[in-house]
Amino acid sequence: MTTFTWSFPQFDVAKSEDGLTDVVKTIHWRYDAVDGDISAGAYGSLGLEAPDPNAFIPYTQITAQWAIGCVTAQINLEEVNTALERQIENQKNPPVVPMVPPFAAI
Repeated sequence: MTTFTWSFPQFDVAKSEDGLTDVVKTIHWRYDAVDGDISAGAYGSLGLEAPDPNAFIPYTQITAQWAIGCVTAQINLEEVNTALERQIENQKNPPVVPMVPPFAAI
């Protein structure tokens, strides 16, 4: 069974923008899949639009759920899951393997 995990190693933050303080501009994300001792991962960065001042969440109050929501609104999570599961399956059962030519001993 594959387990999926989000992590967010960094946010790029504008100290001040349009009267708001500590505005998240870019989310750097990782999405990892683990099945036993085999793993695969995806990563990226997501630039955010200027926030609506009426719905602004201060940097100190953002949560992982907020970050996940921002990222999953922009990527096709089902496709990413499928790609990661395919990577894990290919590690378990490689579709191409190196082989010594049958005439190598000649």
